[in-house]
Parts: sequence; structure tokens; C-alpha cells
Amino acid sequence: MAAAETDRDVPSALCSEFLNFSAKDTAAKWLQVSNLPKEVYQHLACYVPKIYCLGPNLNPQNEDLLAPLLLQSPLEWYLCGEEPSVGLAKLEQNNQPSQLCGHVFKVGEPTYSCRECAADPTCVLCMQCFLGSVHKEHRYRMTTSGGGGFCDCGDTEAWKKGPYCQKHEPNISDSSQKELIGVKSLISLIGRYVFGGVCFMIAFYYCMLVYWEKCNLLILFSRERGDTYYCMLFNDEVHTYEQVIYTLQKAVNCTQKEAVSFATTVDRDGRKSVRFGDFQFCEQAKSVIVRNTSRQTKPLRVQVMHSSVVAHQCFALKALTWLGQIIRYSDALRRILCQVGLQRGPEGENSSLVDTLMLCDSKMWKGARNVYHQLFMSSLLMDTKYKKLFYRQSHTPLLSLLPLSPLLCLLHHCLQNYERMQNDYVKDDHDREFSVTDLSVQMFTVPSLVSIWRERRPAMRKRLVIWGFWSLLPSSFLSGCVSQEKVSIHLPVSRLLAGLHALLSKTEVAYRFPEQLPLSELSPPMLIEHPLRCLVLCAQVHAGMWRRNGFSLVNQIYYYHNVKCRVEMFDKDLSMLQAGASMMDPNHFLMIMLSRFELYHIFSSADCRKRYSRENANKDVVQQNNTLIEEMLHLVIMIVGERYTAGVGQVECSDEIRREIVHQLCIRPMAHSELVKALPENENKETGMERVIDSVASFKKPGVTGRGLYKLRPECAKMFNLYFHHYSRADQSKAEEAQRKIKRQNGEDSVLPPPVLPRFGPLFASLVNILQCDVLLGILGAVLQWAMEPSGGHWSESMLQRVLHLIGMGLVEEQQHLIGSAEDSDTNFNFTLKISRPGEAPANTPSILALLETLQNAPHLEVHKDMIRWILKTVRDKDKAERKRKAEMARLRREKIMAQMSEMQRHFINENKELFQQSLEELDPSTSSTLEHSPSSCDSTLVCVGPRRWRAGGGERRQVVTCILCQEEQEIRTDGKAMVLAAFVQRSTVMSKNRKRPPHNPDKYDPLFMHPDLSFGTHTGSCGHIMHSHCWQRYFEAVQAKEQRRQQRLRVHTSYDVENGEFLCPLCECLSNTVIPLLSEQPDLSHSEQPDLSQWLNITSLQMKAMNPYSSTIKEMLTTFGTASYKVGLKVHPNEQDPRVPIMCWGSCAYTIQSIERLLVDEEKPLFGSLPCRQDDCLSSLTRFGSACWTVSSHATVQNHFIRLLAALVPDPRVENTPCILDIDMFHLLVSLVLSHPAVFSLDSSGLSADTAQLHFLHLVTVAHIVQILLTSVAEEVRMEQESGGAEREEEEKVCMLYNTLRMHLGSGLREVNSGWHLWCCVKAGILPYLRTAAMFFHYLNGAPAPPELHTLGVGEWEALCGYLCLPSNLLQLFYNNWELMEPLLHGFPRESNHLIELPGDYSALINQASSFTCPKSGGDKSRAPTLCLVCGAMLCSQSYCCQTELEGEDVGACTAHTFACGAGVGIFLRVRESQVLFLAGKTKGCFYAPPYLDDYGETDQGLRRGNPLHLCQERYRKIQKLWRQHSITEEIGHAQEANQTLVGIDWQHL
Repeated sequence: MAAAETDRDVPSALCSEFLNFSAKDTAAKWLQVSNLPKEVYQHLACYVPKIYCLGPNLNPQNEDLLAPLLLQSPLEWYLCGEEPSVGLAKLEQNNQPSQLCGHVFKVGEPTYSCRECAADPTCVLCMQCFLGSVHKEHRYRMTTSGGGGFCDCGDTEAWKKGPYCQKHEPNISDSSQKELIGVKSLISLIGRYVFGGVCFMIAFYYCMLVYWEKCNLLILFSRERGDTYYCMLFNDEVHTYEQVIYTLQKAVNCTQKEAVSFATTVDRDGRKSVRFGDFQFCEQAKSVIVRNTSRQTKPLRVQVMHSSVVAHQCFALKALTWLGQIIRYSDALRRILCQVGLQRGPEGENSSLVDTLMLCDSKMWKGARNVYHQLFMSSLLMDTKYKKLFYRQSHTPLLSLLPLSPLLCLLHHCLQNYERMQNDYVKDDHDREFSVTDLSVQMFTVPSLVSIWRERRPAMRKRLVIWGFWSLLPSSFLSGCVSQEKVSIHLPVSRLLAGLHALLSKTEVAYRFPEQLPLSELSPPMLIEHPLRCLVLCAQVHAGMWRRNGFSLVNQIYYYHNVKCRVEMFDKDLSMLQAGASMMDPNHFLMIMLSRFELYHIFSSADCRKRYSRENANKDVVQQNNTLIEEMLHLVIMIVGERYTAGVGQVECSDEIRREIVHQLCIRPMAHSELVKALPENENKETGMERVIDSVASFKKPGVTGRGLYKLRPECAKMFNLYFHHYSRADQSKAEEAQRKIKRQNGEDSVLPPPVLPRFGPLFASLVNILQCDVLLGILGAVLQWAMEPSGGHWSESMLQRVLHLIGMGLVEEQQHLIGSAEDSDTNFNFTLKISRPGEAPANTPSILALLETLQNAPHLEVHKDMIRWILKTVRDKDKAERKRKAEMARLRREKIMAQMSEMQRHFINENKELFQQSLEELDPSTSSTLEHSPSSCDSTLVCVGPRRWRAGGGERRQVVTCILCQEEQEIRTDGKAMVLAAFVQRSTVMSKNRKRPPHNPDKYDPLFMHPDLSFGTHTGSCGHIMHSHCWQRYFEAVQAKEQRRQQRLRVHTSYDVENGEFLCPLCECLSNTVIPLLSEQPDLSHSEQPDLSQWLNITSLQMKAMNPYSSTIKEMLTTFGTASYKVGLKVHPNEQDPRVPIMCWGSCAYTIQSIERLLVDEEKPLFGSLPCRQDDCLSSLTRFGSACWTVSSHATVQNHFIRLLAALVPDPRVENTPCILDIDMFHLLVSLVLSHPAVFSLDSSGLSADTAQLHFLHLVTVAHIVQILLTSVAEEVRMEQESGGAEREEEEKVCMLYNTLRMHLGSGLREVNSGWHLWCCVKAGILPYLRTAAMFFHYLNGAPAPPELHTLGVGEWEALCGYLCLPSNLLQLFYNNWELMEPLLHGFPRESNHLIELPGDYSALINQASSFTCPKSGGDKSRAPTLCLVCGAMLCSQSYCCQTELEGEDVGACTAHTFACGAGVGIFLRVRESQVLFLAGKTKGCFYAPPYLDDYGETDQGLRRGNPLHLCQERYRKIQKLWRQHSITEEIGHAQEANQTLVGIDWQHL
């Protein structure tokens, strides 16, 4: 370690050299030497070790200062030959930059791809280019970049149209001439030296980065600093953070915090030195690391490296970055760099610098790879102009091809070495984004490059002989038992031919030039053999005949039908069957099908089927045969009915997509994302849905919840085909049920007939004859005969349904032929005739039509009667024109009758207009008189505070409730059993006006006076469900026992923490942590006259009872809730004797009322009558609890609190440290005074009532609040006096008097205001929230009903509030009783509601903001999971070790730590790159919530997987804000975790 100590003196010695160093002289010296590389190496060997890697801790400030001056500046002088700033400015002035944008994407930066114009999905734009392009008006996809790619703006091959944005639009005039001038001026400026300089730089870099242990240049390095080494730890993708941290703690004896820092740097940069010293010292650490990580997997890569080598490697990275900056000054310089990098070395093949770097990519660490990848993208990948010229001169020496395309040359190098690079990538353990193979997408997706390279290969044949592929097919295709012969699902040759056959039909080549395609020479049975075998295999698997093959075969068949593979598998097999059947006799084709399905012996005769059923008692065999018959009939339906493939039917591609959408929407209304998943994608990952969706479906926008849905238009339901070939069995059943339900709702017949199909193409026209061939008719007749018997097991409902569908298809096809051949007298398709003809002798079976006539009355076929009747009706109805004429006449007759009825109705109303008017006039007075005599409208006695307050007549009101656990009814009595409400107490900052205020020390904090900024409060909420206290105690004990057993089995967090007293409500499972006792109203003890002896004794006994009114169980519950409020509000351990317990209870009552009042204002709801029952019960119980909590506290303590509270308004010399009146929240003060006064009133013998005291408290606090408002709200100059009425004039005069009095006492502290109207408006606006909260408080405390004016929103709220609170409308009449001198307050009144931060309307703006966010603790590294706090707007580095902090002795992530600083333990965050809202509560609870950003289809895109543009939905954002304002975040988390147990296993504290 001695060497390390001497190195510390190097920077001071370097200062003298720095003062004497001249970059200009050094460059001039280099220009004169004969061996330039040696001279430059010696310069770097002298200075690089003196600047970089001087000890165990790096000094980036010193390096960034000295390296540019001592190392980079001489190189710039050497390149320019003059002052670098002047020379580089000349280069930049003459520069002709590439038309490509070339912006390299940062991690998480938004990228845009046009769905209409992009050549492929890899073509993307940066945000600036996108906003300036035509594509912003198109359909586009938005994603976040993983880092490394660049913007394709300006690349004409990347875009079908609009390749340029406004910024990169080329200037065509004189471009070639300017380019030539630019190149000449460059050559004249830098001469011949630039080639040697650039070559030297790249050669030096590659030696340092790749072969440092073998590099011959090390002999030139200075050894002055001695032999010091670094133990260098490299990154891999095998070991976890925890493994690396644990290993480092053991190997280098560091703390966990230091180990976390090491691991974070290794993950970010790819390597990190973990020890510095001599070789033996570093080798010891290496051996420990390798030994500890090699037990289960391959060990971590560790190398002991000389400090000089590390220093040169550090500078090499800086030099590569510098080189990338230099070439930005001139595009010609960039081309020169490309040519030098691609020049072959003396070794020949694969010896250029580019080859060497690419082939040695896997040997570099992550940081080194990133630097040279960035250099590749800013140089080699930015030129596409001379691609074709390169092909013509491909054998010319590379150095002489200055104007040729480096990109094409790089492609050539990549193709030559592609196999080796891919093998290196497979062996490498880094992600693909850090491998050079990731750059292949920048080359292999450029059409011109690939086509030019392909032309260098032997030319492929211009004509493909299709029929030569038959030699690949096995000749033994007719041996055909699928269950015994070899069979495969993968048939590439057959499916290729199916696609070609459909293409030939579509392009009309097949029937226009039949001599070119000898179709007659083909063998149709050979065409259909392998596809038929594959489909039979699927049928047999469905029948349960291949069970021994396990899930492997089941998975293959699943993907055979899955949307991702079916276009090239199932659909092509079906097309090949259609092609083969179109060339065959339909009877021959069906006989082959019967043979492959192994059903020929069953259909040889109808009687054979019966004998077969009787002889084979094996039910499994019968069931298998039934399933095979069903599948065969379904296959026939598909072969004849699937005509929506271009070439097979006379349709377009849009018709096929339209039909797919219709059948998906027949199942149920679907969201856009569901439809996209159900439709196949093309090569550009597009479904084509947007072109046709509006013609078949209507879009219903989403509400506050849910998704936007597409609903099928009614007129498109006629396209529904029950046996749609892409339906699974489950989809078919759902679609059938849904369509029958719709028909029943519309009053229609529930039959689902086959739809009208388009005509076949010319090559497939003969397929319709399958429906009328003898074999199929025989099969149909046999099944119908079997269906005559109600039981027997030899037929199934599905089998019969398919037969009826085939008959219906024949009838519909016959109708289409009749319409199509109206001019011709005859037609070749006579299906009705065929099904009307009975069977021939000797069987003499009845006709199909006769069988249907018999079956329509069969009682066991009730389900199929609708379809049978539809068939019979269609057959019998020959006179279509007459039926149509009668229907038209009936319609006209109905319209005429309806018109007559409408006219008669209008005539009747006109004749009896007076009667209608009289009835309306009689209705109004009756309604008004009812309102007048309503008892609730008499508001003269509705006062909630003071001696004149409202009192209930007829004695005490009884309140009977039911326990949700034991279902026993109980009356609420002070001396009865305690009844409790499940409640949740939590700390809150929802109403905070100062989130930067540091948290208080819980052991020393005095919460008696709440500051007006409400920085921290205690909120109480309840679900409103009532229990006996003893029932709740038993329930909670059972929950505790259950959780103790759970902890022994599962070491995971639950949605509630029993150790902190949390539990779930037994009824609604709402998260709770305490209970509130239900209390009855206190009896009125006031008296106005002198009592006699008996009255006095009664009053005295009541007073004695009032001092201790509650039963033991109620007292216990009072103590329970009080302790919970104290524990949660102050974050301390429970202590029933702490004098702050009653203060926290009063504060929770006040804060809860304030938050609910603000919520009502924001939602524009009236003060009373709009709260849900749960909140109403909670406020009532909470207020009554506050008035009773003094009974379980020390009376002396509560009395002392009262004295201190009153001293804030009325000075008391005995009280010290009274706070300034402007530092007190007046509503909290009012609540505390009123609720603490009973402890003093119990000692009162003056005879004054408690009601009088409450009224005086209200007057005092109201005056104090008026003073607060006047001192803080007069900030704006009023330039115009408003006109006022007489009453308002008096109020304005009095408020001016009070304000002038305050100015007289405070002097210059208040400026002069002449507008009394402005002062009065400030007072009214500022004091209104206080009056509303006071009205709510006294309403729940004293039980006085509110006047009707406060149950609605209206203009009379002020007068109603003042009357209800027994206050004068002119509040200034109260000010003569109290005077205070105060200093200005920082917070004004009225106190406005808090809101979540404003979010941008376009989500890409948010992504762009997050992409520039760097981790605050990782030296400028981009944050992997930037997360936005929606409460304060702070951007955080979430889910990362680098930003973990210690909180209460535990390491937590940035978001968890922020919740305790910003939201008192509750936080709302937006994970920007995942488009996901995160709710956190405490350290162990959290959940993910749907984001407020929706696409145009009303859906969220969590994870940004679909890429649709996202826009802010204000309704959903308001819903999140409402959850926050209602303090329901914790409740939402609890419900989410109970519904999804996977959320419980997430380590939320690490987010």
C-alpha cells in the first residue's frame, strides 16, 4: 500500500507540469516526428496514469479538468493545425450533414412508429421529428426505447411516404456541388495527417479495450507509479444483487451500504474495482469472490489488473466519446473515419478495426460496449447514399472508395461474421441490448442493402416449378389409418401449395391460362391426404383417443388453432382440402373422408348403426364415434361454407377481416385490445381492423371505470355463422347463447339459420355440389333416422344440430342460385328436389323432408324444433313474391292505422286543452301548501348551539342497533353493553399546505395547537358496521391466533398487520385498526328557575351521574379508541396515561370534519344530506366520543389543557409560551375548547349551562378567525369600488373599523385599504369553510337537525349557516368583545383544497420528461424505473438499490421513503414507463391501480404493450383524487390484496 500513499502527491506535482504544458507546441512536435505513433504513445504513457486511477477512490472532477487539456487538446491541435475552436468552426461552417436524424435514443425515451407509413415495425421517430412530421396525423404506435437505437427520420427506405420531418427536409438545390466543396475544404484543412491520426486513435482504443494483457504497447508505458493493482469485478446476468452484495461483504470486508454501491455500479457500468493495492492483496479478494459464487453457478468474473492498464482503459472510453463528438463537426470527416475503420489490416480477412471490435464484443464489459456501439451508430450507420455504386466496385481496394457506403460495407462484414457473432452472443451472459448483434436490426431491415448483397449470390431461378414439390411427399398416402400410421401437424410443403393455389385463383391466372397449369395431371387425393390426416388427428384428440401422448400433443393442437399460428396452419390445411375437393367428384371426396375418420362401416347402412350400437356395449367407443361424426360434419360445413379467403371466394381482404370482427362481437361486446388479440397480424403487426371496424360495430365510450367497448351493429348480425371455423367450442357456445338471447329480446324467432355466403371463385365453384351429393345426403338421412329414437346413445344433440345446419346451407345456397340464374330457365343445383326424394329399393327409406316432418313433433327434440320448422317453412314457401306483397300491404296498413291514431290523439288534446291546464294549476298549490305545513320547513327553532338550541321533545330517543357478528339487537345506553364501529385511524397530509415541514419528534411534540398549514393530521374513517365490544374482542383474538399460525406456514405479508392492531371488518372486509364506541345523547341538565328541594336532589343526582356516566365496557372502548388515535397520530407506542391522548382524539375529530367538508365543496354537494351512511355514522360517533373521552382521562390533565387553550384567546398570566394567534387553526381550537370544557363544567356551581359556554366559545373563536383573515387576505389592490346595499354598507363600515383598529396597533405591518367591500368579501370567503365545519360539528354533537336550506345548494347558505349557529349575519358585531395584536401569517384564507398535480394531456410528454431524469445517487445514470409522485410532483428512482434509504432501521426504496416524508405513510405514484399507478401504505402494503391515461378506444395500456397513443382521462384522474381526498387509499389497497393474493408477496418496501 506504500505505492498508493506516494500517488497522493501526484496531483500537486502535476500542477507545475500543467502550468508549463502547451497543447500547440505538443501538436507541432508531433507534426515533425517521423514515428508519430510512438511519440503519441509516450505522451499518453506519461500523462494518462497521472490523471486516471490514482487510488481506491476515483476523482472525476480532477479527471474531467485535466484530461481535455493534457490529452484531448493536443489531438485537436494536431487535427486542425490551428486553434481548435477556429478550425472546428470552419469544419462546421462547411459541413453538409446527413439527412438522417440519427438521434440516439436514451433508455425510456418515447419512440413513434407510423402504422400506415412505416416499412416495418423497427422504423421509428424521435419525439421532435414525429411532432414535425406528417405521421402525427396518422395512426401511430408509441413505445419506450430500451436505449441504443436511433431515429430513422430522413431514411427514404424506412417510410412509404413522409420520410422527412420539417427539420430534416432536404434542400435539393446545389446539394452535390456543396458536398464536393465540403469534402475539398476538409481535405485542405486537415491534409494527409487526419488518416494517420484517426487510424492511430482507433488502433489504440481497440488494443486497450480488448487485448490489454497481450498488447505490445505496454512496453512504452511509464512505471513511475509502482506496481499497484485493482481487483476488478465484472457484471453478468446470472447472479442476483443479493448474491453480489453478500459476497462483497465477505471478500473485501465492507459494509452493506458500500456493497450495495459496488453492486449498483457494476450493474450500471459493467465493472467496478472493489479493492486497490498490491497484487497479492487483490488476488486474495478475487479468490474469495470466485469461491463463494462458484458453488451453484459459474463464478463471478473477477480480474486483477494493473492500475496503468485501468487508467488507459478509462481514457480510451473518454477518447472514443471525444471522437464521436469531433465527427459531428463535419459529415466528410465522419466518412473518412468510416473508411479508416473498414480498411483491412495486414492480416487480411477479418482484420479491419470494425471486424476486430465486433468479433471481440463479448469480451468487453458493458460500458465499453456502449461507447463503441454509440460510435458505430453515429458514423457507420448514418450513410445510405452510395449503396449501388458499392456493388459495381465491390472488388476495388476499399481505401480508394471514399464516396462509397460504409453502411453497406458494414453489412458485408456483419454477414461474413454473423454466425461467429451469434455464437459469441449465445455464450455471453449479457442481455441482447448490450451485444453488437442488437445492431443487426439497423442493417438487415434495409431493403436496398439486403437486395444488393443478395445479387452477389448465385441468381435464384426466375420460375418456380410448383409441382416439383410432390417428390417431397411420401408415396404411401393411401394406406391411411390415421390412428395407426405416422402423422404430423407440421406440413410446410402442403401449406405452401395451398397458398399458391389460392393466389393463382385470386390473380385469375389459373382459368385465363389453363395451358400453363396442367391441373388435370395432379392427383387430388394426394393434395388432400396430409391436411386431412392432420384434421382427423385433431378430431381424434378431441374424442379422447390420444391420451397417452400427454400435453405435448394437446399443446401442438392448441397452437394449431391459435390466432398466432392458424393462418399458416389450420387455414392453409382447410384451403388445401377445398382445392382438392374442387378437383374431385364430391362422392369420392366424402368417401375418402369417411375412410380417414374410420366411419365407413357405420354409415354403410342405417341398420348397421343400430347393430353396431347393440353389439358394442363399450360406452367409450360409442362416445368416440359420436365425437368423430360431429367433427366430420363440422369439417364438411367448413369446406363448403368458408369462402372469405381471397381466391377461394369472390371477396376482398377487408371482407375477411370484417367477418372475423363480426363473429368475435357475436360472442359479446369487446374492447379494442381484445379484438386485436383475437385477430391475426400481418408482417407489420397490423390486423387491418381500423379500416372496417366502424362499418360493423358501434363504439361505446367508457365511464369512470371499465373499458370502451365495441358492440355489433344489429344489421350485421345476419352474417353470424354458428359453425364459424375460428370458434373454439367455448366461443361457439357463448356466441349461440348470446345471439339467441338477443333474438328473444327483440321478439324474434330464436332460430339461427346459416348466413348468405359469397360466391366461390372459378377454381372452387364445384364445392357446392358436396351439399347435394348422394353420400352426404345418405349421411344426413342416417343421422335423422337415428334421431327418431329418444335414447340409445348412438346419436347426439350436436350431431343433429350439424345435420340441420347442413340442410339449411343447402336451402340458402339453392336460393342464391335461383337469384343468380333468374335469366336462365334451369339451374344445376336442385337441393329441394334431392331432399324430397325417398330412398331407393330395397331399403325404401323415407326422404329427408319426410323425416323432418316427423321429427318436428318429437317431444325429445324440443331444442331443435325452431330450426326444423324454419327448414320446412323455407321448403314449402314457393310463392315468394306473394308473401312479400302481403307483407308490404300489412306494413302499409299498420302505418295508416298508426297515423290515424296519432291524428285522433292530437285532436283530443286540442279540444280539451282547458282541462289539462286546470289540472296543472290545481297541482301546484297543493304541492306548495304541503311544503308550507311540513314540520321541517319551520326553521325558526333549528339552532345547533347555545341556550336556544333545538332539543328533542318527548324524552330521550331510543337507538337500537344489531351486532353483525351475533345478530343480537342492543339499545344504545350509557350504562349498557358497549357497541362499537369498526374504524381506521391514519396519519394524513391530504390537507397539508406545507409538505416541506420536517416531521415532529414524537416523544417531545405537543399537539395541543394545530398549525393552520395542517401539515400533519389524524383522520378517522369507518365502514359503519356495528358490533358488540365483546364480540369484536373475540373476533380480534381469533384473527391474532390465525395470523400466528399463518406466520409459521407462510413467511409473507398479509393485507393487514395484526401486530399494529389491524384487522378486516367481518362483514365488508374493510381495513380497520380500532373501534369507536357508540354513545347515546347526553341528557339536558340545564334549568332556568330556582329548584325546590326535590328538584334540586334530582338535578344533583343527575350531575353526579354525569361525572361518571358510562359502564365499564364503554369505558374500556373509550380507552381503546383514544389509545389508537394517540398511537397512530404520533407514531409512538401505546400509553393510556400520556396527557396527549385526549388532544389527539380532539384533533382527529376536527381534522376528519375538515377533510369531509372540503370534499363536499369540491364535489359540489350540499353540507347536509349528501354524505353516505358510513361517513354520517362515523362523524356522529367520533364527535360524541370526543365529548366523552375526558371521562377516562385525568380530569386535572384535561382541565390544564382547557386553561392553555383558552389562554390563546384570553391572555392568562399563569400560562407561558402561548402561541401566536396566527399559528393556530381556529376550528381545531374550537373543537378542543368545546370538548374539553365538560371537565371544567363538572366543577361549576354557578348554574350556567354548558350550552351558554359553547356559544361563547364559538363567538370568541369566530372573532379570532376574522382577525386572522383580515391580517392575511388583504394582499391585492382594489381598483374599483362596488355598489352595496344598506345592510352590506353597515357591514363594510364595521369591517373597516376593525381593520383600522388593527392597523393602529400594528403600525406599518398592514397597508391602508379603502375598500370596505373588498374587506367584507375577504372575510365572507375566508370564514365560510370555518362556519361550515362548525355547523357540522355542533350538528353531530348536539343532534340538532339542519335547516332545509343547508340540504341543497343555493344562494341562502350564508344566512342559513349564521342562523343555525346562532350568529348574527353581520359577524362584525362580535368583534367588540376581543382584541388581539398579531404578526402577519404566511398562509392565507380561505384555505383552498389540495389537489393532485396536473398531468400533461399526452402521455408521451410524460415519458419524455422521465427519459431525461437521472438517478440522483448514480452519477448521472438513467433511472430504470422513474416514478412520479402525484401528490407533490417529485420524480423518484424507484425499485433500485442505488436509491434505497434507511427508515426506522430498515432499508426501503425511494417511493416508500417518500411516502413518509410527503404523505405520512400513504403515497400515490405513477410508474411512467409501465403506465401504472402505484398505491403505497406503510412499508408492507401496496397495490397497482389503473392509470388515468386511456387510448382512443377507452383502454389503459399498462406496460405500454399495445403502443396506442394515450391521453389523460380527467374523470379517472378525479376518481384517483377522490380516493386520496377521502383517505381511502389504504382501504383500496386492502381490498386489492384480499382479491389478489399475488400482491401480498411483493416486497413493497423496495419500490
